[in-house]
Amino acid sequence: MVSAAPFALALLRLDGVGRVTAHRVLEHFASPEALRATPREQVLLRLKSAPRADSIVERLFGDELDEAMVAAAAQVSALAPKRVAVLASGDAAWPTGLDALPPADRPVAIWAYGHVDAMEAPALALLGRVGLAPAAFEAATRLATQFASGGIVTGAKDGFDLAVQKPAMGAGGRVVAVAPMGLARLTPSLRPGATAVVRAGGVLVSPFPMSHGPFEHDEREAALMQAALAQVAVGAAPEAGSPEARALEWASGAGRAAFALASGPEGVPVLGADMDAVIQAAR
Repeated sequence: MVSAAPFALALLRLDGVGRVTAHRVLEHFASPEALRATPREQVLLRLKSAPRADSIVERLFGDELDEAMVAAAAQVSALAPKRVAVLASGDAAWPTGLDALPPADRPVAIWAYGHVDAMEAPALALLGRVGLAPAAFEAATRLATQFASGGIVTGAKDGFDLAVQKPAMGAGGRVVAVAPMGLARLTPSLRPGATAVVRAGGVLVSPFPMSHGPFEHDEREAALMQAALAQVAVGAAPEAGSPEARALEWASGAGRAAFALASGPEGVPVLGADMDAVIQAAR
């Protein structure tokens, strides 16, 4: 099966094509061939609400898309020997949980290092930061152990993320670690943890190109991706307005199971000591 990733990456290389417009193209056309088999006026009709739609259609039918496809295919091929897979919607390994995100927040492509099958509907996403009260921290590590067999989604930073990854892997679980930067920009302090995740059958994944970031504002997108990947999202006492709190709010508003430990955003249930609600939601 031909990968969907080169077409997705090529679209983002075109002037005037951002994430939302790229999603719109990909929703209607699975490949450049399918797009160009469609009359131009029909393509324009499908993109009519996009800014500068006329110019975009010209690029889609011109040399610019051909050149972008060559560059994107070369990028994907160069990463394959490094065990980095570039995935887009339509690829067999694409995690369908991401499709629930709104187009403005949904990645057009993701970069994954390790075992991509670990992203097949993990049971639980754990979102948190350093500085937690002991009770919330202990509850998070207990959940990581309890749900290890179903797969755990975490961030890929020091502190909280490493602390919940270790008991999950110790219990034989596979971890999906979502990086808030491109995989090539992972800091030296984070690399041993990422290596351990992959060696234990997990995967390090990012919604950002390899050399992107790190930028603080990207933490929101990474947290949303964590919540979207898993069946249940649990935030460990997230502060109001934090990326973790906003991810829980999105999950709850999207009809996903979302809970908080100790405290959380309005409308998100706070878990008791027995964790029964999480167990029921993950079944």
